Amino acid sequence: MDKKKSVDPNIKECTNCGTSGASLTCGACKAAHYCSKACQKQHWKNGHKGTCIAPEKRRPHKKEKPDVPADVSLAAADNQAGESAEACTICLELLSDATLCTLPCEHEFHQDCVEALRKLGVLQACPLCRADLPDGPEKLFEEAIRMYVPLIRIVDKGNSTWRTLSVSENKIATEVKVMLTTAAKQGHADAQVNLGFMYSCGGGVAQDHKEASRWTTKAAYQGHAMAQYNLAIAHFNGTGVLQDDKEAVCWSRKSADQGFAGAQNGLGVMYRKGTGVAQDDEEAVCWFRKAANQGHAQAQFHLGASYERGEGVVQDHKEAVCWYQKAADQDNTNGQNNLGIMYKEGKGVAQDHKEAVRWYRKAAAQGVAEAQCNLGVMYRKGLGVSQDDKEAVRWFQKAVDQGHANAQRALADMSQDSQVSGSHGALSPTSSNAPSVWQRIFAGLVTWLVSSLVAVVVWLRTKAPRRR
Repeated sequence: MDKKKSVDPNIKECTNCGTSGASLTCGACKAAHYCSKACQKQHWKNGHKGTCIAPEKRRPHKKEKPDVPADVSLAAADNQAGESAEACTICLELLSDATLCTLPCEHEFHQDCVEALRKLGVLQACPLCRADLPDGPEKLFEEAIRMYVPLIRIVDKGNSTWRTLSVSENKIATEVKVMLTTAAKQGHADAQVNLGFMYSCGGGVAQDHKEASRWTTKAAYQGHAMAQYNLAIAHFNGTGVLQDDKEAVCWSRKSADQGFAGAQNGLGVMYRKGTGVAQDDEEAVCWFRKAANQGHAQAQFHLGASYERGEGVVQDHKEAVCWYQKAADQDNTNGQNNLGIMYKEGKGVAQDHKEAVRWYRKAAAQGVAEAQCNLGVMYRKGLGVSQDDKEAVRWFQKAVDQGHANAQRALADMSQDSQVSGSHGALSPTSSNAPSVWQRIFAGLVTWLVSSLVAVVVWLRTKAPRRR
């Protein structure tokens, strides 16, 4: 029994005689290989002359995709396109957009069929035009992410923006785009999601929400949970796709059912507000709890708020404090501010103004206007801190700069109080050098003491006996 030869894609066989180790390649078609010039001439005479076609002439023409009307969803457009779908020439079954693998030569196959060719050790070339296959999508994706992550860190640290990257950094971003596109065309869902992210935020490429949604949709139809949630957000905001709250709920649910915490929290918010679905506090709490149990900080905050207000659950301030604490410990600013409120008012926990100030300060330092206003109140009233009008004005002003109405009223009240107390005009929110009431009283006492002392000295000098 003859042993089968192991197929090594790097070892070429002579197309004419079958000898291994062919070192010559047809200069026109790049698909035929020969062990000698004699074999090449013989093969040319035997019929290769009529079948030798250059690679660029073998490639199919790119299909022009019709524009999708604004009132048609991507799902409907994909269904219309599916009616004229072609068959995969490897397995002869109809191609579907979810499993499509498009090679650089533009020939399309099922993703699994191309992967099977690689695993079986078949010559690494397109089955139709014999053009070399690109690297596997997993390898391309891993290399692209390895190159892209340092660029993301540069932008996140504030050292640069996507528009001000250096020439070398822009070159890397372009290489990343090419690799991700090649992998995405081969049906790699993670590559499709990340390519969608690049187009969505303009991360190294020109921002294009339609292109972002196109790649995100491909990954979403493959069941990628993050892509499904990203597509839900796109439908909710109407970026790149038709604004449609019901579609947003649909894709959020698909992602949430797979356990994606962000989608579970988002679905809870939609049930809480009645966006794209009938308003239902109990259903909202159900989804908040699923995400909160996975450690999602914003969901923990929402669940705490539900317990504090008694929305969808029996009101329970202790349980509210518990979930606010979990969110605050993860640096969730909403959780920190609300936890400060609970400590200030003694709801579900022993009243502790110092602890309230501590949590207000954490949220205020991160720019939360309500926390800045709350911290201003604590300084104005001297709760948990020494009474300090200057510090109160400073925090009120920070909140006012963000348009916080309560902070504006607080500053107006302080200005009015200053006018009533008299002298030196109203307290100005922007004047940090205006003397306080106690400072003015102290200055008056010092002035009175000095003038009294001078009067006593003058009197003693008049009464003193004169020398003769």
